[in-house]
Amino acid sequence: MGNSKTQNLPIVKNLANLKKIFTKADIILIACLLVFSVLFLWGLKKNFSEKEVEIYHHNILIYKESLNQNKIIEIEKGIVIEIKKGKVRMKESTCKNQICVQQGWNDTFPIICVPNEISIVIKRNEEKLLITK
Repeated sequence: MGNSKTQNLPIVKNLANLKKIFTKADIILIACLLVFSVLFLWGLKKNFSEKEVEIYHHNILIYKESLNQNKIIEIEKGIVIEIKKGKVRMKESTCKNQICVQQGWNDTFPIICVPNEISIVIKRNEEKLLITK
C-alpha cells in the first residue's frame, strides 16, 4: 500500500500543531488538574469505604466497630460472626436452615438470623457537621 513514512506524517503534523497551541504553562496546568482529580477521587473512595458494622442480639446493640478490621465474634456457643477485609459474614449459626450463613460475605446489606434474633447492619461512617448559634 503506502509508505509508512507518509502514513505517519499527519500524526507528526498534529503534534507540531499541538506544540503551537499549548505552552509550557498549559501543560503544567493540565498535569496539576490531573493530579488533583486523582487525589480528589481517592479521597472520595476513602470516605465511602469507611463503614461500620453493628450487631444486634434480641434488638440490643452488642457490637459496633469499623468494618476495616479482622475479627471473629462469638455471640453464643455456635453463633460466630467474622469480619475480614471490609466485609462481614455469619460464619456459624445454630439455626435450622442456615440461611444467614448461606448469605456469605457482605459489605452492603444486612444479614438477619430470625431464629437467633441476630441482625448484622452495615452503616457508612459519616462525619456529622454540628452547627450551633
